[in-house]
Amino acid sequence: MTHVDPKPSSQTPSGGIPAITGSINHTNAIHVFPEHLQPWKPTVISYGSSFLSTTIGFPMDTIKTRMQTHPEFKSYFDCALKTYKAEGINGFFRGIWAPLVSSSFSKSINVSLFTQCKPYVHNGLFPYDDSDIHPFVRNIPTCFLSGMVAGAGVSVFACPFEFTKIFAQISKLVERNTVSKASNGSTLATFKKIIKYEGPMGLYSGFRYHIVRDALSSGVYYSVYETMKYTMNTVINKDATKNSPISVVLAGGLSGVTCWIVVFPIDTAKSLLQKQVVSNIFCKKDRLQPKPVKRPKITISRNMYRGLGISVTRSFIVNMVFFSTFEFLMGHIA
Repeated sequence: MTHVDPKPSSQTPSGGIPAITGSINHTNAIHVFPEHLQPWKPTVISYGSSFLSTTIGFPMDTIKTRMQTHPEFKSYFDCALKTYKAEGINGFFRGIWAPLVSSSFSKSINVSLFTQCKPYVHNGLFPYDDSDIHPFVRNIPTCFLSGMVAGAGVSVFACPFEFTKIFAQISKLVERNTVSKASNGSTLATFKKIIKYEGPMGLYSGFRYHIVRDALSSGVYYSVYETMKYTMNTVINKDATKNSPISVVLAGGLSGVTCWIVVFPIDTAKSLLQKQVVSNIFCKKDRLQPKPVKRPKITISRNMYRGLGISVTRSFIVNMVFFSTFEFLMGHIA
């Protein structure tokens, strides 16, 4: 985990790196964090922020996954209506406990890895602190590479939970072509089912797609977020290191939208591969011969972008909520 040096957010750390995400301003503090938990504060706050934002965005994530894996849905409204008619409101929150646990931990670990890596990456790229290169320009590759390291590291932890979520989200649709019926079991029961029929490594189905998606998306995510925030703070407050609520909200939302546009074909390929694994689990449960799993090709085509609209909408809302909550709490809890 990481420790954030308690400097006012108006200061810029040495080395020319703009003030990191989540800088603390003691003058605005409304609560004093326990001293023995200070090193864990960014992790605790990012977990709580992610827990809230994940819950808000989960129904849209369910629609996104179903649009990606089942072409019979004509539109987002059609998908939402049919899901509600067949499964009720619970259909939109099927499998939520896995991401509530994993996504919140992943987000907190991701933020911690990013803030830890950033100074080392910056010093590696700019060891002599070349003053001819503006801090704004230096910050872009620093954030991108730090974000890629953080994303790749977190994917090792997150992949089993995400596959469990995908399993729960599409199992009711897959069961229509099987004898067995999808159960409404717990996240633990889904874990056990995957391991029973696919072995422990079955939890890492689609991992190659997952790690590439997370590394690339995290790099884009942080570089866009800090670049946008830096720019808007300069325009609004005439000070790049002084956060504006508007800059945080817009930068958070736009960073999520941008990274999803970039990695969406990879995410679709991952979901399609995982759908095949889910179908094979039902086949094995029915004592039928499973089909060979084929790796979907990553192409820039209309089919690979099914669900993008609802995904970027969800991402904008989720990241707006996350960064607004995270920056506010980090700036007001000393």
